[in-house]
Amino acid sequence: MNRAYGVQVTVTPPGAREAQVAPVVVVARDDQDAAVVAAEAAEAAGAGAQAETLRELTAEEVAEHDLDLEAHGSVKSLALLKL
Repeated sequence: MNRAYGVQVTVTPPGAREAQVAPVVVVARDDQDAAVVAAEAAEAAGAGAQAETLRELTAEEVAEHDLDLEAHGSVKSLALLKL
């Protein structure tokens, strides 16, 4: 069964001095899968990325972010880091 995780994705755009951090929520099988899914999503945008799973989301947070736990690989970005 899939679960939802809060993941921090760090991307350093080409030529940039500093990395940019993007908080996302991910539907995945486990915490390691969540990091892989988030990193692959960031790579699809054309940037080298690293992802770190912060924690599993609560049922209330899953509802708040309108996540479908049947949709493995879903990624939603967050405006603010609330993990």
